[in-house]
Amino acid sequence: MTIIEPIYISKNAVAVIKPVGMPSQSDPSGDLDLMSATSDMLSARGEDPHLWLIHRLDRNVGGIVIFARNKQSAAELSKLVAGEGIGKRYLAITDGVPREGEYRSYLYKDSATSKAYVVKSARRGAKEAVLHLSRIAEAEGKSLVSVKLSTGRFHQIRAQLSSEGTPLTGDKKYGSRDQYAKAPALFACELSLTLLGEKINLSALPNTDKYPWSVFSAELCEESI
Repeated sequence: MTIIEPIYISKNAVAVIKPVGMPSQSDPSGDLDLMSATSDMLSARGEDPHLWLIHRLDRNVGGIVIFARNKQSAAELSKLVAGEGIGKRYLAITDGVPREGEYRSYLYKDSATSKAYVVKSARRGAKEAVLHLSRIAEAEGKSLVSVKLSTGRFHQIRAQLSSEGTPLTGDKKYGSRDQYAKAPALFACELSLTLLGEKINLSALPNTDKYPWSVFSAELCEESI
């Protein structure tokens, strides 16, 4: 059984680490989802278990997720998400060496394939996507990188890195040829926002004992936070 513990908790919000493989909310698989697991955790602590889902991570991506705990904070967090008022940073490992700097393109989501595609210019259904990438280290033909999102588009990091020939390690859907990684090497490591007057800055690290994170030292990951 997966045990969920809070890394931040207040009357307005609770933040937890989503394990890789767990859906953010209930889905047709019927598997335990993060929202339900977090609600169960609050109940076990004798607290109000009601939660509002504000943002998600892909099922095969781990990292920090924050839930609202009342209608007021849900409305405020929704405004922050819509206005890109939440700072998000990810640690990732790529196949090859990606270029540093700004990635700016248009992304088109194909609902039939549940995949995002980079397109050359604005078109119907395409949205502008912007991120900034910094390389931290290189080893064994892979790169440990830090990614800051300026926009939050569907599969944005996965699609934009893949489009330049440096997909996330283990992201077979977007072109990774790594045979050993079980999921895309992407982890939501930082979340920063101001909620109802309170500044919230959260950070966490992936499990550096597991491949492909184990290619790089835990110290390297820690220094990047």
